[in-house]
Amino acid sequence: MDTKFYIDTEANDDDAYKLAMQFACELAKKDSSIKKIVLYIHTKQNTGWFERLFGSEIVKKLFNGLKFTDYPVPFKFETKLTYKNAIHGNASDIVICCGIGSDDLLKIDDYHSVKYIIAIPWLRKLTDKWIKTWSAIEISGKEKKEEAFPEPSCIVKRAMQQLTASINMSTGISHPMDNDRAKTFIKALHKYEPELNADIIGSYLVRELNWETRHAKDIEKLIETLNSGSFFKGGEKTGLQNYYKRWKNECK
Repeated sequence: MDTKFYIDTEANDDDAYKLAMQFACELAKKDSSIKKIVLYIHTKQNTGWFERLFGSEIVKKLFNGLKFTDYPVPFKFETKLTYKNAIHGNASDIVICCGIGSDDLLKIDDYHSVKYIIAIPWLRKLTDKWIKTWSAIEISGKEKKEEAFPEPSCIVKRAMQQLTASINMSTGISHPMDNDRAKTFIKALHKYEPELNADIIGSYLVRELNWETRHAKDIEKLIETLNSGSFFKGGEKTGLQNYYKRWKNECK
């Protein structure tokens, strides 16, 4: 089921916000589990698009939740400060992300309450990572090639699959033993793989191995550290080639 969408636009495009709301309404009509459409903005001051569409009085009401005529569920403004992850309950929100960058979009991916996301970029390049992670679908009708990160090499996949099978997925690599194993694997890959791309590997962890975004980010940071020429403490110092040889043999 497709759950990630975007509009190929930038800056002040009021029509994009109309389209996103209409599209969300259609999703809600087809999916009875949807209870609310969230208009996700940076701060309470970032409402200019909606003031131009509806006027200031409607905007005030949207902060408390407002059901429009012919729309099946209410719309409600939420900000980075007010929108929290629901620990219990089913996914029942459609979130329209208004000018939100990839880092925050990827965090919202982890929210249990979120079923669909529609991204409206402010600057397209700031949303590219999220679009490519999920091969998000463009909904304005523009003819677009499918945009996605390439898959990592077989060796990298085997390493990440082994790491995934050996750690506590609920805590990522925060436990010292899991952290040490992750650092060993990244050091081995960095030493023997021709290229190690943090975005590609992070995307693979999230999309294919079901990592939470915040935990995948920890792996990305390790890769970025080594790619920048810096180092980190931890992980095995010897025997790295043995890990790499095993992954390579598994790919034959």
